[in-house]
Amino acid sequence: MTRVAKHRDATSRAGLNRARARWRRAAWTVLAAAVLWWMLAGLDALLEPLALLAVLLAGAASLVLPTGRPLAVRFRAIPGLIGYFLRASFLGGIDIARRALDPKLPIAPDFIEYRADLPHGPPLTLFMAVLSLLPGTLSVRLEGRLLTVHVLDRHSQPEMALRELEKRIHAAFEDPRRQSEETQ
Repeated sequence: MTRVAKHRDATSRAGLNRARARWRRAAWTVLAAAVLWWMLAGLDALLEPLALLAVLLAGAASLVLPTGRPLAVRFRAIPGLIGYFLRASFLGGIDIARRALDPKLPIAPDFIEYRADLPHGPPLTLFMAVLSLLPGTLSVRLEGRLLTVHVLDRHSQPEMALRELEKRIHAAFEDPRRQSEETQ
């Protein structure tokens, strides 16, 4: 076998492996979307034609859209992040209910700016999503790493809560910026 034929054979195998990986990713996406739909809406809702179409379109989108860079997740930190989120949601909900039931309605809404140190991609996206799910805060805009946040009470030290949430998310992901610094 000539060198050109060997190269062509290796190239075609690499292309086949990439294609298999894409189809595998699409299958996992369909499975994850179906399980999520089933958990949120039930089996009857999943079997509706539009739900099945949405699940299949999610898989098709994973075939068409480019893959992101792989990001290592530290699974040991996930329970702490989930626990923090549940605790903050519960306590925040109680605080919001207390404020809403108080005749004086003690709120001091404001927009604050917060510079996040998380890498762009899933960590920063998760930070913004979780932040918006916590009572009394809403991420409004992101410019670079500067986040504009709407807070219900500017006197409740929202920066401290944002730093704690960022620390928890930072612990759950390996930062590719620090990995590249270590290899240099």
